[in-house]
Amino acid sequence: MKWLLLAVVVVASEAAAQPQLPARQRQDRRAALPTTSVEPIPEVYVAAGNLTTVAFNGPLDRDSLVVDRTRFKWMDVGDRTLVLEPFTDLGPGERLIMQVGFKDRALPAKAVLAVISKADVMDGKVEVDRRANTPEALLAALNQKEAELEELKARYAGTGPAGLMLSGWLTEASGPVILEVESPAVGGQGLVARRAFGYRGKSSALFAIWLRNLAGQRLWVLEQVRVVGPGGAAMKVLSAQMKPVQLEPGEEGLVVVEVKTPPWVLGKSFSVTLVDASGERRLSINLLKK
Repeated sequence: MKWLLLAVVVVASEAAAQPQLPARQRQDRRAALPTTSVEPIPEVYVAAGNLTTVAFNGPLDRDSLVVDRTRFKWMDVGDRTLVLEPFTDLGPGERLIMQVGFKDRALPAKAVLAVISKADVMDGKVEVDRRANTPEALLAALNQKEAELEELKARYAGTGPAGLMLSGWLTEASGPVILEVESPAVGGQGLVARRAFGYRGKSSALFAIWLRNLAGQRLWVLEQVRVVGPGGAAMKVLSAQMKPVQLEPGEEGLVVVEVKTPPWVLGKSFSVTLVDASGERRLSINLLKK
């Protein structure tokens, strides 16, 4: 009997020595995905030994979940819900970023959440409002796409067809279409086109113009190019670049323009207008296939 009482005392002492899990209030609440980049990421409060359900008002792509799965004892992605249970509480100040995509084409295309642990509260269920296709979400998506487009344009500038010509890999000795520079349609305003040539590719065409900024003129930077075909219709310009990027007085540079279809037709001229950043100083010329 004495040994039994001693064992009970030892077990009770060990239990008292173990750290107790903090008492947390379980809550259900609503949150909303941000529609702009300045809004904070929604947080989800989890606790070891407890399940937290995150419900969305949009269909989830079950294979798109990105998170450190080794931190969770239980994790399940349903058609519209996430169920989470961490092995242990997250440390003070620790934020585990989680993202999951949506199946449909509405915006925002994915949900980004911060998973944390709090000492006083945990989430039983969080209903996340997507607010899909709101003006703010559409504007944020447009800004993101514009940034991606600028990045692609910058990358394309160095590796695309125009980059071959600007790098000197394509030259007048590479068998181009020779284009004759006719008299300018309007005053050159201190700019002179020296010569021109073109190349026809599989999915686009290039033409290059050697351009001189005459001595005594202001610095000139190419901003816009307009091309009008022999029939008088404006042509789609895919890219326009100049090397160097700005012409000092008396300096000569190479302007390379990529268009969807070749603008040259034997015996018929097409027009090209080069405009600077101010829009006031421009050169309009006619080019003719020889």
